Amino acid sequence: MKKKFILNLKEPQLEVINYLKKSFSISSDKEMVDKCIKSALNLNKNDLIFSPVKEKCEGGCFASEPQFEIEINEDIFIQLQNIYKENEFDDYKTKEEEVSKVIRCIINFFKDETHSIII
Repeated sequence: MKKKFILNLKEPQLEVINYLKKSFSISSDKEMVDKCIKSALNLNKNDLIFSPVKEKCEGGCFASEPQFEIEINEDIFIQLQNIYKENEFDDYKTKEEEVSKVIRCIINFFKDETHSIII
């Protein structure tokens, strides 16, 4: 089963997505985000991806804006929710916003760890 929701991102993550798309010759924001999510889950290095340094807000906490709709497997959505719960992130109003926070951390991680993305 798939879960559709609007991904909330900030300008720094949009810039990283554009950089990664160029690096991997990918044209779709959605496809690049999907590859980042799957790569992060495969790495199984949550302590690095969600460290306090990577989690630090860029562009202002709670300043994320709805950007585009993504569709991910329900089980991946649940994994991302669990990651949110395991970390001491700020509170958000919806599960989708919580998962968006986790995805922003993943994107921030791959800004410096581009070589770890599985294509």
